[in-house]
Amino acid sequence: MIDFATHPDRYRHWRLDVDGAIATLTMAVDENGGLKPGFPLKLNSYDLGVDIELYDAIQRLRFEHPRVRAVMITSAMERVFCSGANIPTLANSTHAEKVNFCKFTNETRLAIEDASVNSGQRYLCVINGTAAGGGYELALATDHIILVDDNSSAVSLPEVPLLAVLPGTGGLTRVVDKRRVRRDRADFFCTVTEGIRGKRALEWRLVDELVPRSRLTEAARARAEALAAASEQRGNAKGIAWPPLIRDFGETEITYDHVSVRLDRGRRIAEITVQAAGHAAAHRCRRHSRRRRGVLAAGVGAATRRSDPSPPHQRAGTGHLGVAHPRRR
Repeated sequence: MIDFATHPDRYRHWRLDVDGAIATLTMAVDENGGLKPGFPLKLNSYDLGVDIELYDAIQRLRFEHPRVRAVMITSAMERVFCSGANIPTLANSTHAEKVNFCKFTNETRLAIEDASVNSGQRYLCVINGTAAGGGYELALATDHIILVDDNSSAVSLPEVPLLAVLPGTGGLTRVVDKRRVRRDRADFFCTVTEGIRGKRALEWRLVDELVPRSRLTEAARARAEALAAASEQRGNAKGIAWPPLIRDFGETEITYDHVSVRLDRGRRIAEITVQAAGHAAAHRCRRHSRRRRGVLAAGVGAATRRSDPSPPHQRAGTGHLGVAHPRRR
């Protein structure tokens, strides 16, 4: 069973470091840490397990570390940022597994953009090597892209010429609609396996900044500080702890403190019941709402925290459910 709840202490593929108003997410994929044994995650390629950790880090930064106003995403691998989704893993997955993987990956990229718009945490991607396929799509979800200028590092969406499929996690949409790349250039870009590098990548708006490798760390820090200074997020916000989830997995029901999920596999229905927190949490909710706008109330936060992993778990871990029916109690 795939577990969508994790913690930085248990990350195998990411490092999360917080330094005042700036956080750094470093991609360091454990080649032998894939969900499917026998399929190594080479060249910082990713499977669902890598994205589960990334999603946890994004949400944890929003709620545990609201004083963070800029987040840098980079790679620990020399001359490789990320080579995208691990193709051998996908090739040996069922159709349902592929669909659910793409759904969750899309939700993770959308969470980055949502954190930027609604939580004041601006994201910066520092591409220190090749960024291909899903690796470049991850960069596209951020607010600012720095590409190392070393005559070899490139960005690419090679899915069409190599696999005869369209990019699966928003690449085409973000290139044209978000980055405003000319459509003729976008068409060409998606047909070249080697990608675009250097000045052409900058001229075509595929990246925002070119930096020599000798100045990459310095320039990335300066850009992160500028993004943090421009953020509307207040520096005195207080975080909400995300303790490990206490759950009970049964044959027909998954229970949390404030959320239960009853599984009816015969009818392909998952019934999600959210139970309000006790009187003390409700009192804290009213107190916080009077004192400070934008504070996530204790009772609502507790229920939200526990229900957050529920939909992806239903998709990936409980068979072919067709309908999720939310209820409240």
